[in-house]
Amino acid sequence: MDRAEKLINHLLAHPDTSESDGAAYELLKQYQRGSPVESLRTLLFDSDDRIAGEAAWIASELPEGRSLLHDIGALLGHRSRKVRFWAIDCVHLWADSSGGRELAVATALIDDPDKAVRWKAMGLWAMASREQLAAALSNLRATDPKSQYVNELTWLLGREGADSGEIIAALNGSDDRRRKVAAAAAYRVAKAANNPAPLRYATSVEDPEVVQFAGDMLKRLSAS
Repeated sequence: MDRAEKLINHLLAHPDTSESDGAAYELLKQYQRGSPVESLRTLLFDSDDRIAGEAAWIASELPEGRSLLHDIGALLGHRSRKVRFWAIDCVHLWADSSGGRELAVATALIDDPDKAVRWKAMGLWAMASREQLAAALSNLRATDPKSQYVNELTWLLGREGADSGEIIAALNGSDDRRRKVAAAAAYRVAKAANNPAPLRYATSVEDPEVVQFAGDMLKRLSAS
């Protein structure tokens, strides 16, 4: 039995300490040293939400974990917000143009019931590559052309390099989802066109989630 397998068995036997005893971090290190990531499936699909949450976090730290993309896609609707939260990072990290289904599901979490998951999904809309967003849009057009997210993704992809006024108007609009998408657009414009004005404006609108997200993204820009 190798070290990774021993750690997996330890986590399964001790779910009550899975977030505090360091075993999950040790397991991450084993994967980073070359242990096959496929063994993580045992934890990802465990019935204990604490175990599944730790496994999703481990997965989100593995750039070479793409073989788990379809597994993670199945967890985007998990009952645990921690699993959904980290699953979004996995999709962002691993998905390319062939991952349109997972990307489409992940972008829809901008409407998740949990605030933290919505914030993470806004980050996906803001930081995903154009290829990733186009893949999500292509998937939706093929499988659910009447999806409300078709219009949102089309709008976002058309905003890079656009007049800031269009984004600011959306930030002031009455549509809750469009305001969130506009905040993501503001970050993309700040990065792609070196125009942080819409993102700064987003910190002053009457939407607490947008204000928080915009402030977080401004800090990210200043740190880069």
